[in-house]
Amino acid sequence: MTHNKNFINGVWIEARDGRTWQVINPATEETVETVPFGNATDADDAVDAAVRSQKTWAGTNPYQRADILKQVAHLMRTRATELSAITVAESGKPALEARGEWIVAAQFFEWFAEEGKRAHGRTVVSSRSNKRMSVILQPVGVVGIITAWNFPIWNIARVWAASLAAGCTFVAKPSEYTPLTAMALMAILEEAGLPAGVANLVLGDAAAVGNVFMTRPEVRKVHFVGSTRVGKILMNAASVTHTRLSLELGGNAPCIIFPDVDVETLAKAAAVAKTRNCGQVCVSPQRFIVHRNIYEQFCELAASHLGKLKVGNGADPDTQIGPLINARQRDHVAGVVEAGIAAGGSLLCGGKIPAGLENGYFYEPTLVRDVSATNPLFRQEIS
Repeated sequence: MTHNKNFINGVWIEARDGRTWQVINPATEETVETVPFGNATDADDAVDAAVRSQKTWAGTNPYQRADILKQVAHLMRTRATELSAITVAESGKPALEARGEWIVAAQFFEWFAEEGKRAHGRTVVSSRSNKRMSVILQPVGVVGIITAWNFPIWNIARVWAASLAAGCTFVAKPSEYTPLTAMALMAILEEAGLPAGVANLVLGDAAAVGNVFMTRPEVRKVHFVGSTRVGKILMNAASVTHTRLSLELGGNAPCIIFPDVDVETLAKAAAVAKTRNCGQVCVSPQRFIVHRNIYEQFCELAASHLGKLKVGNGADPDTQIGPLINARQRDHVAGVVEAGIAAGGSLLCGGKIPAGLENGYFYEPTLVRDVSATNPLFRQEIS
């Protein structure tokens, strides 16, 4: 059973100060759910719970931890269709993409369940006959996890599963735009028998929660998925506290296309790759640098493929492209496209809100050609 609340020390609770946040369906602009929106106090409570549980959880052996993680994977696969509907409602992505994301997320739990059993360490050859050296792998301790909205289950599953398999407790702060997916996974962890306090979830103010993660000495590692700007802030904080970091930040991926390719096949693949999750993927190709011998052909074919993609509500099984996550993101995309055309780019397709989809944060799949290296479309990250 899913509880749309924060989860601290094995209890589903409201925010300490009673604040809430409305989760909006980006395809309809309607409220999906109202959830707690905590602050530093809630984050401190969650860290306290994780600290109290760390020694006990680290004391379980990898086989015991694996049993729980495998049960989580089983439940995720069994309920993938109903779980994906939650993800569609809050992220807008097409149902097929959302279900596939849950299936892949289940694989993370199964993979780390087995990988934890193989954390063998190693023996090091010593230069001294009277010394023996070995490397023993141990849990790092409490982990703080902050993740983005573009892959609501994939982003969290790979880190939650890795932390638990290694014997670490954690406090997770999911994106305020897609918290329901994280809450659904947390309910599965609880059902699978994870002890109280091992996994904790606080939806709340990102700056406040992040500050707790970076200033509490008990939080030994922080994992962050998000913007380069925030990544720099965390790196600066970590330089003071020596907190371990893993960062997955933004991207502006180039795709270089040589003339010896099958242009038809590649143009279609490019259209699919670029528009996955409505283009909101940090590693999605954005800048296509095409050899002059096939430039005209590629532009024509890519525009044709993009123009055939069906834009709509992700809950519609025929939808291939859903909405952007919010109005700000849609307006950002529209603004960069307008600036790119003003800087000399030529619009081949898209470039506007689709007719009949004025409600929701939709934007047509768009292709702009004749983009120079100084053009905003070339230099700025779209997603």
